[in-house]
Amino acid sequence: MIRRILLTLAFTLCAANAFAWGGAPDWVKQLASQQLPTYPAETKGIALLHETVTTVTDDGEIRTLHRRVFRILNTEGKDLGVQSIAFDKERPIRSLKAWSITAKGEEYTIKDRDAVETAATDGMLYADNKIKVLTIPAADPGSTVALEYEQRERPYALQATFPFQLDVPVRVARYTLVLPAGWSHEERWFNSPAHEPQTPVPNQFLWELKDIAAIKDEVGAPTWRAVAGRMAINLIPSHDLQASKSHRSWNDVAKWYLDLAAPRRASTPGIAAKAQELTANKTTTLDKMRALALFAQRDVRYVAIEIGIGGYQPHAAGEIFTNRYGDCKDKATLLAALLHEIGVESYSVLATTNRGEIDRDFATLSGFNHAVLAIRLPKDVPADMPAVMKHPKLGTLLLFDPTDSTTPLGQLPTYLQENRLLIVADDGTGELVDVPAHPADATHLAITAKMALTQDGMLDGDVREVRTGFLASRARWELQTMSESERKQWLERRLGYHLSQFSAKDFAIENLDDVTKDLVLRYHVTAPSYAKRAAGMLLVRPRILGRKAEAVVDLKERTNAYVLDGPSLETDDIEIALPANLVADELPEGAAITSPAVSYTSAAKMDGNVLHYNREYKVSRFTVPLDGIPELNKVFTRILADERSSAVLKGK
Repeated sequence: MIRRILLTLAFTLCAANAFAWGGAPDWVKQLASQQLPTYPAETKGIALLHETVTTVTDDGEIRTLHRRVFRILNTEGKDLGVQSIAFDKERPIRSLKAWSITAKGEEYTIKDRDAVETAATDGMLYADNKIKVLTIPAADPGSTVALEYEQRERPYALQATFPFQLDVPVRVARYTLVLPAGWSHEERWFNSPAHEPQTPVPNQFLWELKDIAAIKDEVGAPTWRAVAGRMAINLIPSHDLQASKSHRSWNDVAKWYLDLAAPRRASTPGIAAKAQELTANKTTTLDKMRALALFAQRDVRYVAIEIGIGGYQPHAAGEIFTNRYGDCKDKATLLAALLHEIGVESYSVLATTNRGEIDRDFATLSGFNHAVLAIRLPKDVPADMPAVMKHPKLGTLLLFDPTDSTTPLGQLPTYLQENRLLIVADDGTGELVDVPAHPADATHLAITAKMALTQDGMLDGDVREVRTGFLASRARWELQTMSESERKQWLERRLGYHLSQFSAKDFAIENLDDVTKDLVLRYHVTAPSYAKRAAGMLLVRPRILGRKAEAVVDLKERTNAYVLDGPSLETDDIEIALPANLVADELPEGAAITSPAVSYTSAAKMDGNVLHYNREYKVSRFTVPLDGIPELNKVFTRILADERSSAVLKGK
C-alpha cells in the first residue's frame, strides 16, 4: 500500500570530510540576515522559507524543487540540521545541497555525496523506497540551515500536495505550479481557509502564505495530517494520453485500483483444496467464514514486498497461498479467493489507519495506507455483528481486517472505527463510506474480585478479568509473544500502578489463542498494609484495581480535539470481607457522572460484614471536540476524586 517512512533516523557525519567552507547562495544569505521577532522560549526554530516549485510536462512527468531554510533558536532545534528525503527508482533525487551559516557568519556547504543512504524498511517490509539523510554542520542555536533538492517522477495519479504547516512556525510558505499549455488544475485546502493564487505568467500559479503557526504537540491530539494545514491539487491534462492518471473522483480511484487488483483474485486448485479442508467440519456459513478468516490472519505471515507498482498491486492469490506470506492487500486478496470457493463474495477496500485524514471532497489514493475486505454477507449469516454495515447499493457488508491477528471476524480494530474507507465495487465504482464506532458494550472489561481484609490491614483474594473487543485484542497482542515469566512481569507491572505493596501468584490465562471467545485472566493477589490507620480507624479504598480517568487535559493554548481510546464499557464488582470485630463507620458517597463522551457511576454498601463496591465506566466516542474538553476535564476530576475515596472502619 502507500508506503510511509517508518524509521526514526539519527546520523552524525565526520566533520573532517562532510562539508566544505563557504559557498552559501545569495538567497540563503539574504534569509540568514533577517531580523526576527521575539518567539516564546520553547520555540526550537523558525522556518524562514518553506518553498516548493512543481513543474509538469506534457507527457506527465513532474519535477519538484524543494527549498527549506530554518533558523535554530535553542538546543532542541539542533534536530533541524538533520534532514531526510524519501525516494525510490520512480522518484529519484536529481540534485541535493545544503548549507549552514552560523551566528558569526561562518558558512558551510554539504552535497549529495555526503548524505547517508538507507532503506526505509520496518521489520518484515521489503521495498525499493529509500531515505537520504543529510546532517548539516554547525546546526547550533543562532545558525541558519538550508536545504535544496529536486525530484522527478511519473506518478500513478496526477496530483500534488503542499503541506505548508510544520512543527515550527513558518515565516513564508510558497508554492508554485507550472503547467503545460492547455492543462488546468483544481485545488482543495485542508485545515485552512482557501487562498487565491497569483498568475505572474500564463500557466503559472503562485500561492504565498505568511506567519503560519506551528503544529502543536498536544497530548491526545488527532494525527498530524488530520489537523495540519495543507493544499492538494488535481492536475488536469489536456489530452486523453494522461486521462487514466487523473483521479478527480472516487470512481477514478476505485477503477484504477480494481484494474490492478481484480485479476489477482483468481483461485487455484491449491486454494480450492484448502478452502474445502478448512471448512469440511463446519456446519454454518458463518463458521466456514471464520475458519477461512483465521487462516488468513494466523497462517499467512505479514511480509511486505513492495517494488514499484507492487506498493499498490497485490500479488496473485496463488502466489500468496504458496508462499504463505504477504502484506495487507495480499492477505485480503487471498481471503477473497478462499471465500469465493464457499460461495461468499467480497469487495476490496482501501483504508487508512489514521482517523480523520480522508476528505470526502478530494479523491486521492495517497490518503490510504491499508487494505481490508468488505464481505457481502449471505442471508443465512446473522447481521448483528458490530462490523456489519448496511449499504444502499451493495447490500449488507461485513468489514474485516485479515492483517489484525487478534481481532475476530465480526469486529474491527479501533483504527478502522469512526473512519472513512473506500469500497471498490465490481463495476469499478468507488463507494466512500463512513464507518461508525462499535457500540460501547462491544468492548468490555469486567473485573470481579473476592477479597478478605485481615485485622492488621492486609488484603488478600482472587481476581478475575474478562475482556472482549479491542481490550481483549490489545491484551492478546501483548501476551501471545511473551514467555510465562514475561507474562507474570506484565501482570505485576499492571498491579504496581495501583498497589504500593503486593505479591501475585496463580496467574492463569484462558482463551489466549481463541479470538472467538472472551479473554479471561485469573490471579491471586496479596497486599500487605493495604488498609491505613488514622485516629484509631482503618481506611480502606474500595477501588482496588484500575484507574479509569485519564489525566486532566491542559487547556492552556490548546488548539486540537482530544482523542480517547474509543467506545468501551468497564465494570468492577468488588467484595471485601471484613474482620468480625470491624464495622463500617462511613462509606464513600459514590458518583453518578454523565457527559457526551464519558459516563461513570459507583456505589458502596455493606451486606453483613462484606463491603460491596461496584462501578461502571463507559466511553461513548473516540473524539472530544475542543469545546468539549472543559467538560471532559470536570468528569475526569470527579472520577479521580471518587477513585481516591475510602471506607472508614472502626471496632465494634
